[in-house]
Amino acid sequence: MLTLNIKNIKKGYEDKKEFQNIAKAIRKSKKCIIVTGAGISVSGGIPDFRSSDGLYNLVKNKFPQAVVKGKDLFDATLFRDPVTTKVFYTFMGELKEVLNKANITPTHRFVKELDNQGKLLRCYTQNIDSLERRLQLSTDITDKKNAKIVQLHGDMDRVVCTLCQETFEFKDEYQAIFKEGNSIPCPSCQSKSNIREMTGKRAISVGSLRPNIVLYNEHHINGDLINDFANYDVSKKPDLLIVIGTSLKVYGIKNLVKRLANVVHARKTGKVIFINKTELCSKTWGDVFDYEMHKMQLKRKWQ
Repeated sequence: MLTLNIKNIKKGYEDKKEFQNIAKAIRKSKKCIIVTGAGISVSGGIPDFRSSDGLYNLVKNKFPQAVVKGKDLFDATLFRDPVTTKVFYTFMGELKEVLNKANITPTHRFVKELDNQGKLLRCYTQNIDSLERRLQLSTDITDKKNAKIVQLHGDMDRVVCTLCQETFEFKDEYQAIFKEGNSIPCPSCQSKSNIREMTGKRAISVGSLRPNIVLYNEHHINGDLINDFANYDVSKKPDLLIVIGTSLKVYGIKNLVKRLANVVHARKTGKVIFINKTELCSKTWGDVFDYEMHKMQLKRKWQ
């Protein structure tokens, strides 16, 4: 049975009752969708992005002369400058090392337990750490029926060619090269170019490998597939939506959550729950969430 830990709740009977209501909604759910962000992986050893000690500020402090803001390293425009490009590869190599050492968290196990009980329709994650794969949760975006995790921003398990778009395993040797600030020629492009030269033809351009993540200001190569997943899940009429560990700042995730919330609320008993370290802006989110929990407190947002 799925339960919620209420031992640290200090507001008395009413809060305990509300937590029991949330537990009941989870217990009765048959088609649950979860949306996760960086906050769920912090306890596993991965810094989040936006807090004072998150990845953005860590980057800014480490490379003060190269970037104005930490998030600049996750913007596609950085490739216009050789200095920021070098810093990007260095940071990605170090980030990969952090991810390799990270641990699965209770939230990841909660998602897995929902799947074990046949309740999980889908989990949409903004995270690139792929910790869900360690629990054998499928991330195969070509399989709507069986994929349980949709990685909205890509992953750090693979690298992709900037030219031909072919992907490869993110090997330890690639990580070491990236940490030195260097890029890696694409093996596929290089092979094709070598074959052409051996047959007397002109060599072709060779792309570079980079982590298989989606940066700001670049086209999402799997955007259409992800939209197909959302349409499919909407058609399944989910009865529960849980949003965990995200500040919901990114435009795309805002739209996804609001769309899913509308579908859940169309069901008489549907509930939408938000769990995060910090509160949301009530003007932006209004009555989207039935319950909001932050810093181990519960805020009821309906009736």
